[in-house]
Amino acid sequence: MANNVAPTSNAGDSSRPLDQLSIQDAPAVSEISYPQGVKLQTTVASLCIVSLLYGLDLAIVAAALPSLTNYFQSIKDIGWYSSAYSIIFASFGFLFGKLYGLFPAKRLYMASLCIFELGSLVCTLAKSSPVFIVGRAIAGLGAAGLSPGSVVILSHCFPRNKLPIWTTVVASSQLFGIVGAPIIGGGLIDWLGWRACFGINIPLGVAAFAFVAFGLDSVDSEANHNLSLKAKLEKFDWFGTLLIVPGLISLLLALQWGGSTYGWKDARIIVLFVLFAVLLAAFGWCQYRLQDKAILPPRILRKRTVLTGAWFSSCVEAILSVTEYYISIYFQGIKGYTATRSGLFILPLLAGIAAGNLLGGLGTTWLGYYNRKSLRIGINRALCRPVNGGFFATCITDLETAFMLATTILAPVASGLLTTIEFDESASKAAALLGFLGIAAGLGLQGPVVALQTTMKQPDLSVGVAVTGFGATLGSAVWIVVSTAVFHSRLTTEIAQHSPSVNITLLESAGLSEIRNIVGSDRLRDVLLGYDEALVQTLYLPVGLAVASIVGSALLEWRSVKTQ
Repeated sequence: MANNVAPTSNAGDSSRPLDQLSIQDAPAVSEISYPQGVKLQTTVASLCIVSLLYGLDLAIVAAALPSLTNYFQSIKDIGWYSSAYSIIFASFGFLFGKLYGLFPAKRLYMASLCIFELGSLVCTLAKSSPVFIVGRAIAGLGAAGLSPGSVVILSHCFPRNKLPIWTTVVASSQLFGIVGAPIIGGGLIDWLGWRACFGINIPLGVAAFAFVAFGLDSVDSEANHNLSLKAKLEKFDWFGTLLIVPGLISLLLALQWGGSTYGWKDARIIVLFVLFAVLLAAFGWCQYRLQDKAILPPRILRKRTVLTGAWFSSCVEAILSVTEYYISIYFQGIKGYTATRSGLFILPLLAGIAAGNLLGGLGTTWLGYYNRKSLRIGINRALCRPVNGGFFATCITDLETAFMLATTILAPVASGLLTTIEFDESASKAAALLGFLGIAAGLGLQGPVVALQTTMKQPDLSVGVAVTGFGATLGSAVWIVVSTAVFHSRLTTEIAQHSPSVNITLLESAGLSEIRNIVGSDRLRDVLLGYDEALVQTLYLPVGLAVASIVGSALLEWRSVKTQ
């Protein structure tokens, strides 16, 4: 792999067409040995299976949400079913990013898969909401190791000009799991119960473990290959991890409890925010002091591609998480559909994500750029203008290469239209808008990862991916919790307005699918209208997040991937 990634200067290479500009100082593809034949095929297959498993687990929680609230008799914990997973994923992503630079990737990958499976087993056997949340946290720990591991292993299997398409192939396996989750989850819930949604991970995990064990060669970090275990441990930052985890938990607790369980001025909420600020400051000081030994080296955090990619991923993942979470409530709780039927209506969102993601990956590989450079070339081509002294005979625009910018433009429109859904309308309208949102978000979804693979040195890649993953999962975790607080607050107000005689405490203690069983037919419509209004107002959050994604898409560096 290339050991140095540097931007190409237009001023210094003004005689070269923009299409030929590429990463400097990269070794020729022929100088690097990549796996081939059966080994390569088996390695990619193993990554795809794990990615499928990971995607299935991500989306199946939303499908099981109403059933979980029925079983555990509470809707107050729904934010934690996702956030417990996300916060541990985000917190330990840095840890695994550093570990992949020190230890063999195969062993770490297999260990992460085992942890992920343990979490799934705990969820399957959970008898109470707290135990289920613990299981989700354990699964998140395993997923934190699987995510950077897949990227690191792929980077050892293909040259950089082929990484976008193969990254898309593996990511599409994850999206296939996400797409199939509502249908699979709905069927499992209707026939076997919600526990089967997490129990299905166990046999799939065993198969994935076998593929990884027998198909993947050991992949070591060249820079640290000859270091002793003691020397590797001295490079590790345990203290930073111990600071960031309780800090993020304090933040999420404050966001979830504030305005609902306790007032924003309550001493407990203030203490949590102060604790978060203190631990975050201590974490930053620790990283500054340790420099390259830190789990988040400051020099990596200063890279524009890392910061903008993390911001963009944070916004897009939060959009999708919040939307999928509450649209499940819309179909099952408000519309009264079964889990299977609800899954069918959510399918356009997930299918759209898969289609947009595939289009973005293929387009980046074919056209050669993942961001703004080709936007200017495309405009010149569309207007038949000369570019760097050349003239294009055809007037074919390359505007489609700005996939992340396309997400920023289209996602606010799609999210905004979703806020127009009403209680009495056909569910087909919501399904169509979900498909539009899925395509809009999917177009730029893999852009930050491709950018990192193209611009970062191999020893730093896993940490860069961990930062982007941190942004994505933290954004998802924080905004799920915020959306839960908004929904709970608005639900109390809307129920009081539409049906003041209904006991809101009784509604909150019941499951979402039990609304029709505990509310009389004479008041049911008013209660459902209250739920609908609260849900629609919660969906304004993704609109704001879609607009905010412009900070990441507009400022991301460009690089060519054609010739590397």
